[in-house]
Amino acid sequence: MSNHRVPTTVRYVLGFVSLLCLVTLLQGSIAQADATFSIPTNLSLTQQDSSDQQVASSGSNVYVVWRDNPSNTVLNAEILFARSIDGGKTFAAWENLSATPSTSTAPWVAASGQHVYVVWSEASSGATATDGYYLRYSSDFGATFGAKSNLSTLFGVPASGNCAMATSGNNVFLSCTQVVSGNNEIVVARSNDNGATFSAPQNVSLSPSAGSTKSRIAASGSHVYVAWEENAASASEILMASSADSGVSFGAPTNMSQTTGFSSISVGLDADGSKVWLVWSDRSLGNDEVFYRRSTDAGATFSAAENLSLTSSGSSTSFVKGKGNQVWVAWTDPNPAGTIPDVYVRGSSDAGATFSDTLNISNSASINSNQPRIGLTDLAVSLFWGEPASFREVYHSHKELAVSVPPPSMLSLSPGAGMQTQNVDVDLTGSGFQNGATLELSGTGVTVTDVAFVSPTSMKAKMNVSLTATPGGRDLKVTNPDGQSSTLSGAFTVMSASALMLIEITRIDVNLGAGNGALLVSSSDSSKSNFKSLLAHLENAERALLLQPADLATAINQIDAFYIKIGNMAKGKILDITTSLYMTLYNDYAMVMASLGGTVKPVQ
Repeated sequence: MSNHRVPTTVRYVLGFVSLLCLVTLLQGSIAQADATFSIPTNLSLTQQDSSDQQVASSGSNVYVVWRDNPSNTVLNAEILFARSIDGGKTFAAWENLSATPSTSTAPWVAASGQHVYVVWSEASSGATATDGYYLRYSSDFGATFGAKSNLSTLFGVPASGNCAMATSGNNVFLSCTQVVSGNNEIVVARSNDNGATFSAPQNVSLSPSAGSTKSRIAASGSHVYVAWEENAASASEILMASSADSGVSFGAPTNMSQTTGFSSISVGLDADGSKVWLVWSDRSLGNDEVFYRRSTDAGATFSAAENLSLTSSGSSTSFVKGKGNQVWVAWTDPNPAGTIPDVYVRGSSDAGATFSDTLNISNSASINSNQPRIGLTDLAVSLFWGEPASFREVYHSHKELAVSVPPPSMLSLSPGAGMQTQNVDVDLTGSGFQNGATLELSGTGVTVTDVAFVSPTSMKAKMNVSLTATPGGRDLKVTNPDGQSSTLSGAFTVMSASALMLIEITRIDVNLGAGNGALLVSSSDSSKSNFKSLLAHLENAERALLLQPADLATAINQIDAFYIKIGNMAKGKILDITTSLYMTLYNDYAMVMASLGGTVKPVQ
């Protein structure tokens, strides 16, 4: 089966003049062909029905899940997964994540950093009732997944709750429909350990007299937002509740659509930083339109509802995705050449303040295109939708973004030092890191391994310091997959394995020079205060080096202070500091400082 669509010249039979006449009937500005979006391709490529697609994106990765029958002989719905590591431009072959004789439905995917989560509902073979919501978790950008866990039996997640999912850091949030006292409510279960455990679901809709269904959830930092459809008389409204404490508690729901008497449906929701975007469809203007509201203060206030679809026909199944200043809204609307739905999109490059003209992405006048979903990275925006071929398939189109991607920057490496023969686990903080970034340390004798992208602001690695590594500072270079790089000077210092031993030798030389042996520290003779001060500097340096991780800067400062003290004592012609003793202590100082990688100062 080819993954490319039938050429436009074959699929569209209406003449150019007729098409223009139909287009003018639309109230909005709709571009029928946009060369910046790729030709739609068949992503699922199975010989059975593909449906219920959901999308997540993080860093330069895009993840897609859908329901499918991967076997042409055994009709059993499974959950398939595919990922892109180039911003949503190309995808690897799909993988069966459910792999069970039971019927698997209602998939959802969420991602944060290297963490990827996929959930779905599963019904026992031959039974009509679902036996649980299942979760599989990946800690390596979706390359591999752990065993599935049944969230219904373990934590009470509704087995047939039509759950949506969001994640932020190590937190995972599920919003589901659950029957509470005979009424449908929206409940939220939260995890703060990458989905290993979940809290008991809590009721956030709190509407005992009105049914609440079809929730969507978004998370950014400690803020969590849940939106859903709620019955209101013979119609429905879009309500939203938010949390500022990572889902521990939620405020009272707010009516976001406020279209009394007109059903508001197809809610879409996303958040990034302090920005929140909300879309839905209702016919308060006479026919179904896609409406949009945004917040720039973490949901404290929202803009007035804005009509984004602006057509004279029915607009529905809206979806929104935002990242930084990029915001994209997709929905379905009848093709101007007929009544069959197409997938349309509008984009914004100013965080959703204004939007570009409407684009028809599927552009299939005789084929039903539905359920649009969006992936968004710094590299591309990608659209996914369902469309019949021999059976229904998941189609994909992308547009490369002309977004200036800044180079990475590094703020700190912790710990910033390691002794010869040590293997040191380090954390790198900064900004602009991309999945697949590499780390390189200057000089020889130290190898960098186990490099892991955690988030755009965090990476991990291991510094393996050999016995032959030359003591001293090393520069660290990070290079993103796009070729941009930055260097942190003196990020890591190699210390001689003999540093502590040399300090002990120096301590003995100080004691011997004072003529008081090893008892000098406990001596009450005030005339030995200068020597006590020397020992104090050595002791402080040792303490700094014995910290986990070692405080190399303090150790170097204390050895520098030791150097200054013996110089001052010699210049002050203290009787106990002979030229011979001074040179002994100076040589000790020089060896310790060199082993620490600091600057050895000259004889005073």
